[in-house]
Amino acid sequence: MAIDIPLGKREIEAVMKKQRRAAHKKLDYPQTTAGSRLAAKARKIASKHTREERRARINAAMAMIYAGAKEATALAE
Repeated sequence: MAIDIPLGKREIEAVMKKQRRAAHKKLDYPQTTAGSRLAAKARKIASKHTREERRARINAAMAMIYAGAKEATALAE
């Protein structure tokens, strides 16, 4: 005859994994970077486009995203 013995607290703790601490985040970021300067330049150029130019750029970008770079250049020509 076998008797079921419930698991003891010690056995449950051995099975549970300990949580790991998250890495510390970098809190001191530079004010300007090459990417932020490039984004500012792109915004400045984009603000000078007409509605038609803006639509053409968006269409070309969407073609590049969804069709790939080679197909997008073929569509633009």
